[in-house]
Amino acid sequence: MSAALAPTLAFDAPIPPAERADMVELSIVMPCLNEAETLARCIKAARAFLDANGVIGEIVIADNGSTDGSQQIANAMGARIVPVAARGYGAALIGGIAAARGRFVAMGDADDSYDFGGLMPFVTALREGADLVMGNRFAGGIAQGAMPPLHRYLGNPVLSFLGRTFFGTPIGDFHCGLRAFRRDRIQALGLTSPGMEFASEMVVKAAIERLDIREVPTTLRPDGRSRPPHLRTWRDGWRHLRFLLIYAPRFLFLYPGLALALAGTVGIVGLVPGDLRIGGIELGVHTMIFAAMAVLIGSQLIGLSVLARRYGVIAGMWPESGLMRRLRGAFTVERACIAGGLMLVLGLAGATGATLRWAETGFGGMNPAALMRLTIPSMLLCCLGVQTAITAFFAGLLDQPRR
Repeated sequence: MSAALAPTLAFDAPIPPAERADMVELSIVMPCLNEAETLARCIKAARAFLDANGVIGEIVIADNGSTDGSQQIANAMGARIVPVAARGYGAALIGGIAAARGRFVAMGDADDSYDFGGLMPFVTALREGADLVMGNRFAGGIAQGAMPPLHRYLGNPVLSFLGRTFFGTPIGDFHCGLRAFRRDRIQALGLTSPGMEFASEMVVKAAIERLDIREVPTTLRPDGRSRPPHLRTWRDGWRHLRFLLIYAPRFLFLYPGLALALAGTVGIVGLVPGDLRIGGIELGVHTMIFAAMAVLIGSQLIGLSVLARRYGVIAGMWPESGLMRRLRGAFTVERACIAGGLMLVLGLAGATGATLRWAETGFGGMNPAALMRLTIPSMLLCCLGVQTAITAFFAGLLDQPRR
């Protein structure tokens, strides 16, 4: 490269279009499906940002099959059109990101609700080393009528809180559509969600891989479309929540399982000697039945959490933690079968003892409460013993070599 181009590499001077293809710093990607009403304003704002700040960039329209003239508008305004056959918000962005030439990518909706002229804080953070820069509409300002009250005061805050809690990332606005990132880092995450949950997938996987995630304020204004938005409140809200839960087996399985198992165990141990009275409430053998149910459900959830974590490691959904490695080393099929066998033997011994007591009465009537205090824990031990062994065998199946 000639010395004459040195200032250009510092983004101080324009470069002829023919020489820009391999030097693009920023690709501004907009997913588009019939956005003829607003697309021109978005492209104009993005172009003005690039020119005003001396950023070498391109504008990529990831078209999802528009039939309202959006493609002609984009072409006339000098944007690069990338046709994406697979339908969906996520699918369009995946196609647009794959086709982008820039080292950095900024993505934003083509409905004129985001300020493409305010991208400089995003670019600055990326130049400073960030991998993913999220916009925060709650910090930057949401204009009146720009976000439905249900989204503003319930949906977004709740889902963002769950995202922060589950994945330990301090992002205040998990679903902001204006964000920027290093293209190679985000492509390495292997994003696949075709729908609106793509927004969650990007943040979740970036947090799991411990990428440098930062946040800058941005604004949101009412979109300029006369038609309803593509977003469907309850359907897409559920898809976001479902994605967060799938990638958080500790919160979906482990913690509820531990709570149920502990509460149930305390109930059973407390009721084996006899009924308990707490204030004006008397707890007896019928309570013990529900305590046993809690232990069973809790143990199943704990086992599922172990299997889910292991499957996630094998499938490449997250790295294996040190705790899981130690647990996998301790929870071998052989040890689990021994532990399960001991529980099964104890349970059968209790069942035998209950049968002998019944035999002493000539297999006639006897005190049901006294019998249940022995049979319920015996039944529970048998179930836990079998379940422990089966869970260990299933984990062993997951660990089998693959071709």
